[in-house]
Amino acid sequence: MRLRGVAIAVLGLIGAGLTVPASGAGLEGKAILSPGTGGYNCFRIPALVTANDGSLVLFAEGRKPTCGDTGAHDVVMVRSTDRGVTWSAPKVVHAGSGVTAHNPAPVVDTRSGRISLLTTRQYNTVWAQHSDDNGVSWTTPREITNAVKLPAWDGYATGPSHGIQLRRGPHAGRLVVGTHFTGANDGPKGGALVYSDDGGLNWQLGAHDAAADPALKVQELTVFERPDGSLFALARDENGTDTSSTVASAVSSDAGESFSQGFRAGAAEQSLAVPTVQASTLELRATDQGDRYNRVLLATETRKGDTRENLTIRSTYKGGNEWVDPGGGVVIYGGMAAYTDLTLLDDDTVGLAYERAAAWSHGYIWFTKFTEADLGLPDGNTTGVPATPDASGNNLAGYLRGGPAPTAGRFGTAIALDGSDDHVQLPFAEKLAVSSGDFTWAGWFNYGASTADQPILWAYNQGDVYSQLWLRAEPSKNRLRALAQSGETAITLTTTKPYNDRTWHHFALTRQANAFTLTIDGTPAATTTAPLGSLSPKRPFQIHLGQRLDGAQNLHGSLDEIRLYPRALTPTELTTLQTTNSTTIPNPHLRYPF
Repeated sequence: MRLRGVAIAVLGLIGAGLTVPASGAGLEGKAILSPGTGGYNCFRIPALVTANDGSLVLFAEGRKPTCGDTGAHDVVMVRSTDRGVTWSAPKVVHAGSGVTAHNPAPVVDTRSGRISLLTTRQYNTVWAQHSDDNGVSWTTPREITNAVKLPAWDGYATGPSHGIQLRRGPHAGRLVVGTHFTGANDGPKGGALVYSDDGGLNWQLGAHDAAADPALKVQELTVFERPDGSLFALARDENGTDTSSTVASAVSSDAGESFSQGFRAGAAEQSLAVPTVQASTLELRATDQGDRYNRVLLATETRKGDTRENLTIRSTYKGGNEWVDPGGGVVIYGGMAAYTDLTLLDDDTVGLAYERAAAWSHGYIWFTKFTEADLGLPDGNTTGVPATPDASGNNLAGYLRGGPAPTAGRFGTAIALDGSDDHVQLPFAEKLAVSSGDFTWAGWFNYGASTADQPILWAYNQGDVYSQLWLRAEPSKNRLRALAQSGETAITLTTTKPYNDRTWHHFALTRQANAFTLTIDGTPAATTTAPLGSLSPKRPFQIHLGQRLDGAQNLHGSLDEIRLYPRALTPTELTTLQTTNSTTIPNPHLRYPF
């Protein structure tokens, strides 16, 4: 799935990662459900899905006589057929009938169009119903407690937030919803997944884990599927003894049937400064769906304390293993807010439903929508920037920033860089990450007009402790120097001459197993033991040709035929590349003939 758009802010490199816009002015949206409507004291716990016909279907708890967590609550629904501009009046889909009906967790079967809704009564019994007409009408709720809840559990609740339909692997089409439970006599709290393989007609219990209690008292799961088919479950930690985090995560590697990694609060979770509150996630981009990179959104408040404030959209490009700028992101609303849910309206637009304060942090349900451009694109603002085509077939055209000019190349045309601000910015793409595997970066350079340091290739990151890879000419020191760094371990390769003779020279940087080699004009110039680990762990990353990532150093010279291969080319292949500019060496991830 893809979101396209024009970035509203240029992203910059700051140490460990790229910044994103810090404010989302104009993204607050409007109230959809307000206290007093339909006789309800307030509305809470939004859950949002997009039906197959494009209708938005929003669920919430209509609470009375108070806004407390228990009472005569109904689960209500409103629909919008015009992308959230107007909404229907609230309709009861699960009447509490004097008790508490709560925690809506809808999920859409995109194959049949059926929308299934799981809810709970009295924080104990579980109910299922569905709509086969895009949310217009609903079946009567039927109890499914025995199918999804163990007898030893006293408390139970579904969601709250949308479930997902799996798109990968042998269980593609399966519906999965997050739930949580409490053991007998207020025993351990844990998270669980329930699933359906028949489009929501029947449900069964899958993965469940309470092993982290009392350190983590897990509840209120939000689930997304990663490109490798594993499921990532992010959960609220309800005041466990582990004070390092207010969230926890678990992973299922078998389509939700068990957890391969139980709930924990690792470095990624600890980095998320959030109050104790439910959060929601949404897969935005995925490489296996044709996108250049993976991106999952997280909607939650970011101001720790007794109140829930500063509703913010943040991102992970690594499946929840790392959150970009975890203290930042785009603020949707800076005041008091609480529970959220996210859905895709179409390829370009995300819808967000969220609680907003009448008192404390809730009462109203608001709706807004935004594009990825509103959040900040990894490549910054590329509108109007000329591009150089990628001849590898991977559609990774590079952005020609600063105004590089065409010039005679070693083979055909090359680009000339002015030593001021000219450079080629490569797009952020998973195919350009070398990770901890073998690779070959290769190309031609030509310079000689300056004694200043001349960056040829600078990739992934910059700074003393950050994983990175670069090649730079240092004519004042009579050398070329290449650096490969993984974490705090860095190695360098140097030549005995700077090649600043204004003629074309071919370079190749290769890693093969534990060897890191710099080859110039077909001859190995230096080799050493490669650092262990990934040279490109951060997401998103930047790659520049002819410029250091911070713009402080620029090449005054020319570049031609820059390539990346996901393996170490053989000496014969390197010779062929250098002498004939071979286009038959298979599987390039990038090729800029300029």
